[in-house]
Amino acid sequence: MIWWIGYVGLLLVLVVRVQMPGGAPPAPLHAGRDEPLGLVRTHHAVFYAILVGAPVEVLVLGGSARGRAIGLLGFALGVALYRTAGRALGEALSPLVSPRPGTPLVTSGPYRWLRHPMYVGQALMAVGAPLTLGSRWVAWLALPALAILVLRARLEDAALARAFPEHARWAAQAKRLVPFVF
Repeated sequence: MIWWIGYVGLLLVLVVRVQMPGGAPPAPLHAGRDEPLGLVRTHHAVFYAILVGAPVEVLVLGGSARGRAIGLLGFALGVALYRTAGRALGEALSPLVSPRPGTPLVTSGPYRWLRHPMYVGQALMAVGAPLTLGSRWVAWLALPALAILVLRARLEDAALARAFPEHARWAAQAKRLVPFVF
């Protein structure tokens, strides 16, 4: 039961957005002609499949008790990093690969050390969420999820480099996905 409480609690922290009083939502985005919308849609579909599929699998097939604690820890760290990075982006947050027009390059918060901390958070969630409930079949979706995140990070780096002259300086000191390594 504790695993379900942890899973549902983290899922709520992940999806519930709190709008500050007087804060206007950002302007709607329009994808450019070079935006890889197929990749963006696939990215979202795989992550929704993981987050919805894990509990469905466990309800239908049952779950394994092994790895649940490490799964919950990974899921929690992933949600925390994802939300922290999203807060640091502020109005620059975008579901697309291309940066939101009119916003600056964000290099503070977790972006001081990593160029894609939200993707690292998603990677932790992709692995941790299914393990939290003992899902083993849906856990295999973490492999394509990780591949998608690496591809998106590369495409996003290229888009940021085109949009921001200061990107090269920042990229030289902030690693792409693994602090101090890669």
